[in-house]
Amino acid sequence: MSAEKSDAELVAACREGHAWAWTALLARHKRLVYSIPLRAGLSHEDAADVFQTVFARLVEHLQAIHEPQALAAWLITTCKRESWKVAGKRRREQGDVEIAGLFAARDEWLSGQHPDEDRWEVQARVRDSLEQVGGRCKELLWLLYWESDKPSYEDISSRLGLPVGSIGPTRIRCLQKMRRIYQTLAR
Repeated sequence: MSAEKSDAELVAACREGHAWAWTALLARHKRLVYSIPLRAGLSHEDAADVFQTVFARLVEHLQAIHEPQALAAWLITTCKRESWKVAGKRRREQGDVEIAGLFAARDEWLSGQHPDEDRWEVQARVRDSLEQVGGRCKELLWLLYWESDKPSYEDISSRLGLPVGSIGPTRIRCLQKMRRIYQTLAR
């Protein structure tokens, strides 16, 4: 019976609180919503996250949808926007992982085990980027990636006067800032 219902009828039933209508809407549009992030190059895990976010937004905005017959278009637009957001976040995280990886490789490069000239240039840019990032970011990144005794978050918190819970988000912001500096120096 629900397969015969239009999107507008299903939205109306959802607004009235009928669980069967939600099930029908989900079944009807799940392949569409799941396929968009996959086509955008996201992983299956990220696509599942986008899927959940899109349908959560549908629940939040159900009453505000003025043209329920155009639900598929609304889902596509919402899904594309969320996919772009997640893809951008993944690119930023990847850049941060690359900078953190450069820090982690410092011992190998500095020990002369691999005296590859390009690696020395990269290492010099990392050091220059760290200098230019300056301030609290420089202190935090130094403690996290450069200090040989690898202090705990509690120790970093007491040294820098930062709440333990803000160290991770601050680290991400500092790595992003450092990445921008690093990319400028690499040109």
